[in-house]
Amino acid sequence: MEEAKMADQVAKKPVVIILDMAKGYGWEPGSFGYDMVAKVRQLKDAAHAAKVQVIHVNSMRRPTDNLPGQPSMMVGSDNLNVIPELQPVNEDIIIYKRFLSGFSHNDLDYTLRTMGCDTVLIAGASTDNTVLWTAGDAHQYRYRVVIVEDCTMVHREKEPPGAKECALRIIRSVLGGEVLPLKEVTAKYLKAT
Repeated sequence: MEEAKMADQVAKKPVVIILDMAKGYGWEPGSFGYDMVAKVRQLKDAAHAAKVQVIHVNSMRRPTDNLPGQPSMMVGSDNLNVIPELQPVNEDIIIYKRFLSGFSHNDLDYTLRTMGCDTVLIAGASTDNTVLWTAGDAHQYRYRVVIVEDCTMVHREKEPPGAKECALRIIRSVLGGEVLPLKEVTAKYLKAT
């Protein structure tokens, strides 16, 4: 019931959150999922035109994390940088997460609250991982959750069919979030000023 009330409220201050669109994730022309990058660029441009803040949230690892293998998102590496297709980022905020959720061990919630944000428009990868965990935390922090459906994807080529839709179903039914295509998000939340 409370989730339905939140969905019915008018968004006063949306913020776009773009997840894991960093060089270290292999976003190269021709790579699996690369076609989504152009849509995310359209989202970012629409946000700027509407004077809506864009926040990039990328993973970051340290040598002291004691993770198996050789983590690619190591502090100080070029892999942490936002991909060239989403540059420049001089108007954007960049925050690093330490685990799955965009809210994981950082100041994302504080940053959103000090801006007066009430609605997060979430894009990026991976729908069944970082997008889902970030949506869950945003919901628990009492933000309205909106997933930009065609600006998210499961960023693993060998994923079982339906993984994205299962994650989106959880966001819709459990979190009470909206799942909308970019065109509808732009019309509803990113009207140019």
